[in-house]
Amino acid sequence: MLAQVDFTFKRSRIAGTYMRLHQHRCHELVYYETGSGLTRLNGTEYRYERNTYAVISPAMPHDEYRDEDTEVICIGFSLASRELPVLQPGLYRDSSASPILLALVDIMAELRDKPAYYDQKLQLRISEMVIEHLRNVASCEAGRPEDNLVYARTFMDENFNQKISVKELADLSGYSYDHFRHLFKARFGLSPIQYLIDRRLERARSLLLHTDLPLSSITNACGFSNDGQFCTLFKREIGETPLSFRQNRYSNTLYSSSS
Repeated sequence: MLAQVDFTFKRSRIAGTYMRLHQHRCHELVYYETGSGLTRLNGTEYRYERNTYAVISPAMPHDEYRDEDTEVICIGFSLASRELPVLQPGLYRDSSASPILLALVDIMAELRDKPAYYDQKLQLRISEMVIEHLRNVASCEAGRPEDNLVYARTFMDENFNQKISVKELADLSGYSYDHFRHLFKARFGLSPIQYLIDRRLERARSLLLHTDLPLSSITNACGFSNDGQFCTLFKREIGETPLSFRQNRYSNTLYSSSS
């Protein structure tokens, strides 16, 4: 057997409730049959929804907040073979045939009915579930090469002056929202939002230095929502207001040209 069941249960969670930080000695898989909300795995936030599931490593602190009524199946398990790769924690989406959910339903049925040799069947089912998860991950990675991240970055470079959401970029790349955010930051060193802000500010600095466009025109040309957002982000990231930046650089240019 590749894995062994340590515990399993099915629960209904009410909207607006919170499961405080806790941890287990074994791996845990939490399957969200219905509902939506937030789960944090070792401080990393994920938005769960229907037919997604969290894989949680042993001793990893995690909690959960439910925006909607949520049906969950939780299963704790231990890996009994070193042949398997390390299970990476995170939030995953079950494939269209729902193999993870079907394996969990079979496990719950074995526990409920306890037919002959059910204990051995449980170990077989949990091993199959782990294999289905690894296949799911392998399939996603094979069908979504890192070039998709480059494509998303190029799309941002070419369309930074338009309204762009992280969800749109994730859909464009073929990843879930949370998986895309983490892959993008791991690849490029910045979150997608910070990369977009930097790209917009880079263009704004150029326009401030080389044109006489008013702030409102630069705001629109660089994709900021309004002048207030532009000025706030500019001061936070650059250290001075857009007008101060323009005036200081203009004064320095005059001084240099008269020397």
